Amino acid sequence: MTGVERTATRINGFQSAEMDFQLMRLLGVANAGGCAAGEVFAARSQMPNNDPREWPEAFSLVADRLVKTADQNVKQGHLHAAASALLRATNYYRSSEYYSDPYSDKAAQFGVASRNAFIRAAGMLPHHIVAVDIPFEGNDLPGYFMQPVSGAPDGRTIIIITGFDGTGEELYFQSAADALSRGYNVLVAEGPGQVGCLRRYPNLLFRPDYEKPLAAVIDYAVRQKEVAPERLALYGISYGGYFASRAAAHDARIRALVVNSPIVGLGAYMRGFAHIDSEEVPPEEDVSLAEVDDVPEQYMSQEIKLSFKSACRRFGVERFSEWINVLKAYRVHNLADIKCPALALVGSGEGDEAFKQFEQFRNTVSGPVTGRIFEPNEGADMHCQLGNLPLSNAVIYNWLDYVFAGS
Repeated sequence: MTGVERTATRINGFQSAEMDFQLMRLLGVANAGGCAAGEVFAARSQMPNNDPREWPEAFSLVADRLVKTADQNVKQGHLHAAASALLRATNYYRSSEYYSDPYSDKAAQFGVASRNAFIRAAGMLPHHIVAVDIPFEGNDLPGYFMQPVSGAPDGRTIIIITGFDGTGEELYFQSAADALSRGYNVLVAEGPGQVGCLRRYPNLLFRPDYEKPLAAVIDYAVRQKEVAPERLALYGISYGGYFASRAAAHDARIRALVVNSPIVGLGAYMRGFAHIDSEEVPPEEDVSLAEVDDVPEQYMSQEIKLSFKSACRRFGVERFSEWINVLKAYRVHNLADIKCPALALVGSGEGDEAFKQFEQFRNTVSGPVTGRIFEPNEGADMHCQLGNLPLSNAVIYNWLDYVFAGS
């Protein structure tokens, strides 16, 4: 019997909440050209075992095909189509990098492929986007300086910094594209320990005093003739909520601060994420980098192993207890020194510790604070509102428009 079907594609997530989150992380940037839902679910269909080790190949194959498509489009003069394909490839390579062993050559290869695809795409977009090097302590931090196609008439500029596992290229989809459409210059930067920086400097690791690399980023920003120093905002996403808070407490050149979400103490925040109450790690749980791959999966899933290895890689530690101990230094002790207007964001699904630090930030900084809690009925309650970035960005840039209207 013959028939007609709508599609052979089925919408299936994963058995893992974390893998579902990463799927939403991809889908959430469709609005800015970072994915096509059909491509995402085509790649998902190539992961029959729900195993994160299947992810890098599944998504990198889609990205490889898109790069070839872009090459063909360029030859035919279809630059808009080429840029679109390269932007999606950028994000699929990023997700392959995320799920690769951080010590492997594959992770580095996917990371470089993501950056290269983005730089190629940027040259075909209407906005002016260039890769930049930001001098810091004898090294060059990677970044992108972006200007709206029609310019930013009053020089309003936002510096955006990601967190633990985001990338500078991903920030274009998450927030910079919306900022450009609203008439903002954007400086994206990646500091020590962050993914893009580690691609270039494998030994430049996370550090508690993030006000220092961010001071170098601000130095770079205010040297640009297109930037009005009196209209300079800093936006920190995820771990970036700690980095940005730390910078704003030390640097009065920041005229507006956005933290999503505010992180006052990274140790307590990450212990909450790992669901451990104490700063002391029981000996039987103190896994080491050397032995983690041999731990049976009924005791430690492949996802947790990858997360642990990523933490070791970025913080320069080799044991779980060492990481927990190192995190104690990551605190913003002088919140009251933040005197600029601040916007604090949090999703209602982010857990008790995130809310505790959100309230501590709101109640301790000296400057005026606007708080915004995103709810499930908005489709925005997840970490960094990855399920509804158009709403999140509308809140951010509406607020910044108001703040800078008086400057």
